[in-house]
Amino acid sequence: MKMRYLMIFWVLVTVFLSLEYLALHGFVKRDSLLQALLCGRLNLCRKLPPEAGKPLSYALGWLGFCVMALTNLYILRKRMISLQKVGSLQNWLNWHIFFGMLGPTFILFHCDFKVRGLVSISFWSMVVSFLSGIVGRYFYMQLLQGKGLLKQRIEALEKGFDQYQQIAGPKIQGQAMLAAKAYAFAMAGGVQGADLKAIGPIHFLARSILGEVRMAFSLPPTPWPESRAFRQKLKEWAILRRRLLSTHYYHILFGYWRSFHTPFAIWMYIVAVIHIASSLVFKV
Repeated sequence: MKMRYLMIFWVLVTVFLSLEYLALHGFVKRDSLLQALLCGRLNLCRKLPPEAGKPLSYALGWLGFCVMALTNLYILRKRMISLQKVGSLQNWLNWHIFFGMLGPTFILFHCDFKVRGLVSISFWSMVVSFLSGIVGRYFYMQLLQGKGLLKQRIEALEKGFDQYQQIAGPKIQGQAMLAAKAYAFAMAGGVQGADLKAIGPIHFLARSILGEVRMAFSLPPTPWPESRAFRQKLKEWAILRRRLLSTHYYHILFGYWRSFHTPFAIWMYIVAVIHIASSLVFKV
């Protein structure tokens, strides 16, 4: 399933839980849909308290922990030979990220937005793991396309630019086309030559992210009046060329990310298990 559909579902779940939270706490004048459902279907018409330690909190906690545990299916898919041909790795990664977003959402409502004690250690480890997972996906997407495929797409775009320039004739001078490409490349956060070797991985990452954001909301200009379709192609060319020239940086950053993301994820599970065990044994 595509990531945007999973993101939409996560947003809908978050909105629903937020509305239920406000209704159960009495912050808004509306009935709780969850309480109405339990009353109508299961005849459980008593009040449904949202505070931590109550039945609803326990249910959200178990649900959040189980969803977080499902993120490990992606790791099994990568390492178990018997699962190598089950679905595409990209789809498994999408579900890994989705579960990594949905689980913390349930946990946040499970603790009623009150994080303290032993739970806080697991919670903030979960938050760090969640945020670093988003960054990791960005690195992964940059490395997903091989250099050969990137070169083919760039060459196809450049060939199209040359043909377009020949058709346009004196309207587009060679220097103007070079200037448009250079500006688009810089706008996408690209660097080359001595500058590429001079900057460090963190500086490069900041430039790349800024370039992605800039390109997401605007198109590169041209020294001559030009159509939106051409500027879209220029944008695509600039982003692909930046990825091609900077692939080695992403390999370095991806290695740093693994060393950062994995320990927090492991620590999160260890503390979560201790929290669950203490809750079951001591009823706290």
